Amino acid sequence: MELPQTLSHAYLITGGSEQQRQELARRMAAAYLCTGQPAPCGVCRHCRKVQGGIHPDVQWVTTLADKREITVDQARTLRADLYVTPNEGARKVYIIDPADALNPAAQNALLKSLEDGPAYGAFLLLAEQPGRLLETVRSRCETLSLPPQEDQPDPQQLEKAQALAQLLLTGSELEVAQQLTALELEKPKSAQLLELLSLTEGCVAGQLAQHPQRGVKLLQILKQCRENGVYNPGAGHVLGWVCTRLFA
Repeated sequence: MELPQTLSHAYLITGGSEQQRQELARRMAAAYLCTGQPAPCGVCRHCRKVQGGIHPDVQWVTTLADKREITVDQARTLRADLYVTPNEGARKVYIIDPADALNPAAQNALLKSLEDGPAYGAFLLLAEQPGRLLETVRSRCETLSLPPQEDQPDPQQLEKAQALAQLLLTGSELEVAQQLTALELEKPKSAQLLELLSLTEGCVAGQLAQHPQRGVKLLQILKQCRENGVYNPGAGHVLGWVCTRLFA
């Protein structure tokens, strides 16, 4: 995500994954403190310290080990620290993660800092569920929404699908039958089999140029599996059906 050219004093960062929200917060913290161009330059001492997690003017506020919420005492401690001038940079940056863990009293205490804190203060509120924040808190922040996180396939399942696609595209009828029988003996659940064959379909589509005739036929078979819901009868029925149709 491109950072705003002019940074506001407070942002609510939503969407994406926890890791993506945290990475965006680090970039923005570096941008607040950066002395290079364009900010964040990534090479000045402030940028390097932020990325290394050792900048004294960047503080992460999160739940304590024995708490499920960010408490009002933590919000009051933040406010007291806010009025201590920056140590090294021009700004002090507070990253509140997860901000949706702030209890109502803590949110009201934070609101005072958002409304009338010193000009050098900057706030980054990271929230998976921004609706849990008070409207008064949300209204004091500009919102940056990351795109929804795309589900990533399990690496082992993807590797298995790639191998299966290669076999279905190039193997003999006997080789395919033996491999599908071995797969059946693993007794995969319907959802697992659906995921594997869906991933296999994608792998086959990526190799159509190398195997046009058999690849097109295989895609039609896998598409029928997906559209007709033939996963329900069980792994043996489905895999046998795929093998029979492929070599018909």
